[in-house]
Amino acid sequence: MKNGHYEIRFSGTGGQGMMLMGDVLSQAAGCMEGKEIVLTKSYGPESRGGACRAELIVDDKFINYPTIVSPDFVLAMSQKACDDYHSDLEADGKLLIDSDLVLSIPKSVKNVYSIPLTKIARETTGKEITANAVALGVIAVLAEVASVESIFNAVMEKFPKNLRKINETAFNAGVEAAKTLL
Repeated sequence: MKNGHYEIRFSGTGGQGMMLMGDVLSQAAGCMEGKEIVLTKSYGPESRGGACRAELIVDDKFINYPTIVSPDFVLAMSQKACDDYHSDLEADGKLLIDSDLVLSIPKSVKNVYSIPLTKIARETTGKEITANAVALGVIAVLAEVASVESIFNAVMEKFPKNLRKINETAFNAGVEAAKTLL
């Protein structure tokens, strides 16, 4: 984290788990690692298919301003999310896109990580809905929010017992996908 401060934005459409991902990472960074956090969520009136985003600020010190100014990391799980939410990315920030859902990659972003998150979910678990767990695995490796172990533990705590194994598989697939990029 630069100077102990990190800003991350999760963006996509309703039903993809952006709010859940914000909850998981805030638990990992705040509850498990003792960092200061601010989590905000925003979504349209539609419960599924509308634009949504969750934004998390993580800091070693007290957070004075509770709004993201220039994110260090942006996840875009749809083309509209990418178009709408990448422009204020930090100059050396990272943009993670679902390569099957975001086809027009902004040329202004230096660090773009293009991974077929939904495809990996479908191939490893048989369920596209686990793409958010795949994304969390990638973020655990690429972002500087919390340790991979803390994020994994937060994923396991967030899901009921009957869904833990499938989300563990998806998370681990995301970790491996990220490692192939590094």
